[in-house]
Amino acid sequence: MQSETQSAPYNRRAAIIRMTPVLALAFILAHFLRSAPAVIAPNLRTELGLTPGELSSLPAAIFLGAALMQLPVGVFLDRYGPRRTMAALFSLAALGAIVFASAHGVALLAAGLFLIGCGAAPVFMGVIVLLSRWLARDRLATGTAISIAVGGTGMLLSASPFAAAVELYGWRATLFAVGIFSLAVAAGLLVMVRDRPADAPQSASTETLLETVIGLRHVLGDIRIYSFAAATAVSVGALVTIRNLWIGPYLNDVHGLDIVERGNVIFAVSLAWIVAAILYGPLDRWFDTRRGVVTGGMLAYVAMTAALAINGSDSVLVATILLSGFALFAPMASPIFAHARSLFPDTHTGRVFTAINVCTWSGVFLMQMGTGAILDAFPVDELGRSPAIAYRTMFAVLAVALLVALLAYRRVEDAPPSRER
Repeated sequence: MQSETQSAPYNRRAAIIRMTPVLALAFILAHFLRSAPAVIAPNLRTELGLTPGELSSLPAAIFLGAALMQLPVGVFLDRYGPRRTMAALFSLAALGAIVFASAHGVALLAAGLFLIGCGAAPVFMGVIVLLSRWLARDRLATGTAISIAVGGTGMLLSASPFAAAVELYGWRATLFAVGIFSLAVAAGLLVMVRDRPADAPQSASTETLLETVIGLRHVLGDIRIYSFAAATAVSVGALVTIRNLWIGPYLNDVHGLDIVERGNVIFAVSLAWIVAAILYGPLDRWFDTRRGVVTGGMLAYVAMTAALAINGSDSVLVATILLSGFALFAPMASPIFAHARSLFPDTHTGRVFTAINVCTWSGVFLMQMGTGAILDAFPVDELGRSPAIAYRTMFAVLAVALLVALLAYRRVEDAPPSRER
């Protein structure tokens, strides 16, 4: 009996180590595929003659697909488990990258990005569900933060390395190769991932598919879901709208940077976000509050966004510092999802997370379309570049939206980690 007890932790660690590489690759590729359009956005604008509104509709297709898939993904995760759900749907993301790389019109480009959004939808949620089953509750925020930071490597790869590959091979050949590699990763998910530890209770699998769908109705009827959703929709939406869409055009239009120079700045901004994602993880345990961590971070996030709105300098260094500060306070997901996880039962974890995430990705979609409309309201020059005042107006609107989201989030009671130890 004693030897069995002593071997169990080793077996669990071994299973985690075995799953980690393929989960990390899937998370990295999901971030890469969502982030890459920011670097080539000016190229697409020139090649296809797009307006700011049309340009914003392309990456917005990613988040429309992600939003539409969130509720089905929640049901699939709770009913069929992360392994099968992630493997099946990530194949769609791989197919989307191949379609995007092969397309020569706006419709097919958008279709490829839509498939990427649908296929990448279960990756973050699947990882979070796995963490909630394999880690202690009070360690979930730290585990989530580390996984987000690992996935954020995809943002780094979509910056300078992707820009360099585009210069050498073109964006089509580069994305086609990424799509083929993503198919291999989808197969790896099916082989390597295990849904839960062998000694864990199997309560989630006792529900029928109909019972799982009915359980989704109860989750959506809880008003607290929408307070969490407001915080994630706007905090994630602001970051993704800038990092994955407008940072490239902003650096091109306002500061005149070419694709490699843009890639270097985007790399620095992405690195700031990854460092912050790691640092956010243990803060809830250090201060024994989740709501307090999110509140402080959101206030700093508002301040940095407002600073970008009032910045009138032409300095690339100043812009890089402000954008990096903006990214530094953006990784709210780990404390927010840990907060939500602590207030709902284990059997509803997938549906709780994806109910929040459907609002998150819907918010990203609406914010990308909305910011495109803001930039469309200002005249462009003969090269199709938007003026600096257009971007400053966009940052001001985002700062106000973040403050409103924080007020909505503050309605939920705190859940200190000390209660769960």
